[in-house]
Formats: sequence, structure tokens, C-alpha cells
Amino acid sequence: MSDTDNMAMDLIRDEMAKNHDRPEIVLLGEYLTERLQKDPGLAAAVLQHKAPLAAGFDAIRDHARKIARNGSACVDDRTGFALACKKWGIPADGDAQALAHEQPGSEPGGVDALDLDALLALGV
Repeated sequence: MSDTDNMAMDLIRDEMAKNHDRPEIVLLGEYLTERLQKDPGLAAAVLQHKAPLAAGFDAIRDHARKIARNGSACVDDRTGFALACKKWGIPADGDAQALAHEQPGSEPGGVDALDLDALLALGV
């Protein structure tokens, strides 16, 4: 891995550690880490953001707010990951949905952090 790749991985891991109590950030960190391992060339785009995971989640939350009806909205995994990828300036991964359901969550309390549908049922 290049220095740029290592810097991007460090940035993501640091953000995940600082936000260990926010399963949505951990989820995006797991996803983005996996993407960078598969395609290290994405690192430069990720480094454009000081907090890429929060930026990715903000994009998902903003979309959910736009589509909300009666104060609630859900965003499926594939759409959520695609929105985050767009924010990060990287191509969406066609395997995003499969990845989300294959890797176990690591959040406290046994909540399935990899279920963006549940995470994004927002009261707007």
C-alpha cells in the first residue's frame, strides 16, 4: 500500500475509534475500509474529507430527510452506500448490499449496525 492508502486507512480507523458509539459511523468505516482494501486507488478521493465517514452519513441522512413522509424515512443499504460513495467521490460498489449483510456489526448491545434501514428511520 502507498502512503496515500495508509493515510486514508488511518483517517478512517481514527474516525471509527472516535465514534465507536455511533454504529452508523462504524458501519460506513467497515464498508469504506473494505472498499479501500479492494481498490487502493480510491484513497485520494477519501482524503478530500476531514471526516469522510461523517460526511457519508450526512449525505444519507440528508437524502432520508428529503424523502421523509409523515416524519419518517428509510433508506436501503444499497442506496445508502451509493449516496456515501457519491459524497466521497468514488464509484458505488455493486456488492454494497451483500457486504452490509455479510459482516457482523461491532456495536454495543447487539444491535445490527449493518442495517441502514433501521438506522435511517428518522423522525424529521
